Amino acid sequence: MRVFILLVLSVTVVTSESWSIVPSFKSFFKEQSDNVKTFYNDAVNKKDAVDNYIEEQQQVIQNNIINYIDDIAVTARSLVDSSTYHPDVDPSSMLENPDTVLSVPGIITRHGYICETHTVISQGYVLNIHRIPRSKYGRKKPSKTVLLQHGLFASSADWIINGPGKGLAYVLADAGYDVWMSNIRGNRYSKDHVWFKTDSENYWDFSWHEVALYDVPAVIDYILKIKGKDTKITYIGHSMGTTILFAMLSLRPEYNDILSAGFALAPVVFLSDMKSPLKSMAPIASNLAYIDGLQGTYEFIPKNSALGKISSTCNGENMDSLICKNIVFYLCGFNERQFNKTLLPVFLAHLGTGTSWKTAVHFSQEILSGKFQKFDYGFLNNWRVYGAGSPPEYDLSKVTAPIKLFWSKNDLLSSEKDVRELYNKLPSKPEMFLVPDEKFNHLDYLWAIDAPRLLNQEILNSLQTYMSDYTFSIRF
Repeated sequence: MRVFILLVLSVTVVTSESWSIVPSFKSFFKEQSDNVKTFYNDAVNKKDAVDNYIEEQQQVIQNNIINYIDDIAVTARSLVDSSTYHPDVDPSSMLENPDTVLSVPGIITRHGYICETHTVISQGYVLNIHRIPRSKYGRKKPSKTVLLQHGLFASSADWIINGPGKGLAYVLADAGYDVWMSNIRGNRYSKDHVWFKTDSENYWDFSWHEVALYDVPAVIDYILKIKGKDTKITYIGHSMGTTILFAMLSLRPEYNDILSAGFALAPVVFLSDMKSPLKSMAPIASNLAYIDGLQGTYEFIPKNSALGKISSTCNGENMDSLICKNIVFYLCGFNERQFNKTLLPVFLAHLGTGTSWKTAVHFSQEILSGKFQKFDYGFLNNWRVYGAGSPPEYDLSKVTAPIKLFWSKNDLLSSEKDVRELYNKLPSKPEMFLVPDEKFNHLDYLWAIDAPRLLNQEILNSLQTYMSDYTFSIRF
């Protein structure tokens, strides 16, 4: 009996303790659950805070980078605008011809026109574009827009060295066009870079391919941003400027719809029939570039080199000037009648404004291969870059913008055979214009005495035609 009573009491005690423990478990689990929720909420809040902090810091870094690039662009633009004279030319030369020492803005301003300098950043390269927004006597900025692209060793100076009435930039401005003149990466007006030093191998690792793929599209986009996305631009290129045009329209076919037309002065696309003695340099260009690279030189014929300083001796009537003239004729074609001897020192003073060895080698490859193709890095490296042993050709079937080819019979760098090969490769057969002068050479497009009669009037007539055709298509 006693045992039974003890068992009953034990059960009673256990049962009562169990009932007293249940609420404690409930409190414990609720407390832990609340702790988990609090921890989770804290974690979420902390994650949001961290994400917000990271986002804020990224924005700060991005703003700093943008400000840094803007500062470089402003500095470069101010240097170009304020630099009346070229630092590598003796200002005393002004006594003979001021245009030998004045910068492009200085020359344009000297002749009474407005010159604006605009800056575009492309792959870190600080590109300065010169603009004549209207005629000398005009007040309203015209809507018709033209982009002029210079050739090898050159700059925006190409379009103004022949002076008002003859220089194409002045002629177009006076005819009511908004004239933009771009400068290729690496030349004296587009020398700066956001992060590369200008004497480094990385800086000079480009040819006209990169200019066509990145730089000119960036310039066109900038013009559209300034003038409106519906602005139609006529592109006029000389020599390498035409190479850039056809490479761009092949690589970036969307720009076919942006350009109202493309005018190619002395087209340099196919070069197998080149008559100039420069052709003899093609087989050894790569070796010369390699040797120069071993010495840390990646710029092709720098302005401060012995060959680059040739312009300093080409003034007046001295024997050196006669030699310089004959060298020009020897390389580009003899045309004494259209040669303005007073322009030779001006032209040479602005020549050799910066280009890469890679550009020279790329042209040499064009001469040797007879093809319009991308840069040839060699069999093994081509596989790495292109996925094939040979570089791909530019697809000219993608060039659908209206094209007009201007050529001449005495152009030693752009032969009739090579121009006609380009004509045959283009899907819509372009209009062709043969300059009516049997002796017209490669540089006469820039400095010919009779440029207004032989060339400029045809360009103006063609612009009017293509612009009218575009207006008609928009209306209907």
